[in-house]
Amino acid sequence: MRCKCVVVPKEEGENIRKKLSDDGMLRLDLKIISDVDFVYIPINDEVEIEIETAVNNFEEIDRASSYKELLSLPEDLEELLPTSFDIIGDIYIVKLADELLPRSKEIADAILKAHKNAEVVALDKGVQGEFRTRDLQILAGEKRTTTVHKEYGLMFEMDLTKVYFSPRLATERKRIVDLIEPGERVIDMFTGVGPFSIMIAKNAEPDIIYAIDKNPEAINYIIRNIKLNKIKNVAPMLGDAREIVSRIKRADRIIMNLPHSSLDFLDVGLSSVKPGGQIHLYAIVDKDTLDEIKSKILTIASPRNISIENVQEVHTYSPTECLYCFDLAIQ
Repeated sequence: MRCKCVVVPKEEGENIRKKLSDDGMLRLDLKIISDVDFVYIPINDEVEIEIETAVNNFEEIDRASSYKELLSLPEDLEELLPTSFDIIGDIYIVKLADELLPRSKEIADAILKAHKNAEVVALDKGVQGEFRTRDLQILAGEKRTTTVHKEYGLMFEMDLTKVYFSPRLATERKRIVDLIEPGERVIDMFTGVGPFSIMIAKNAEPDIIYAIDKNPEAINYIIRNIKLNKIKNVAPMLGDAREIVSRIKRADRIIMNLPHSSLDFLDVGLSSVKPGGQIHLYAIVDKDTLDEIKSKILTIASPRNISIENVQEVHTYSPTECLYCFDLAIQ
């Protein structure tokens, strides 16, 4: 079957596939094609996308390979079944509507059977606590919440109930890596298990990356991940970024990935970046209030002269909200 597709280098294929799936652009009824260098991922014909596209012949997927086809649910419940999951390592994380909760074990068993890479299926009951970790309930498979997630050739070990990690930022992390100039000093203000810091250290040529987090479990895991990936120029630092950055020399680039409250720390970022430097500020924003957030950023920065060079839509968060990255240039 001929269909529109995106063409991406093979090493980026899985991360692009996840993003397309999260954004509802992926054709789930067609098999992805892979050759020596590239992956051809089928997408909905009406989708407009910045990635290179082409048209190719694709083989249709046997409907029985979809987890939905392994279930026998009333039509009104079928319509509520999730179309995508967060896949972290070999753990598949699902969110279910309240109406589906009585059938959650049945749904999880179907997911486990349909996806050969899944070893654990867990229900996401929301984030909790100061460190916004996931409240997970194991529905099927092995009784564990630890895993090793692979991204762009790197490995990240973690316990998903003790640290927060989003696989949906893989492409965004690669975008930031590609912006790094040799010799840059970088501050990763809310590092988690270190995906930004370690990817930058491995694929760019920074002078040093200060990786800060106030969650002791996150720092324990970034130390393990530094060793796992044989990284040398990442300095993990446990504590509140507001207190720690005052003890660090000003950076060329600052990453502020704390989407629910990053604006509260913008003054800290501005005080810690060199003139001519960059800040990448992540925030979950209602699409209709994007201009208001831009104005708020400029107001917080005043009287310091900054410009918003780019606003990158990273992924959808809710029907009305998206995660955006605001690329700020500091004069």
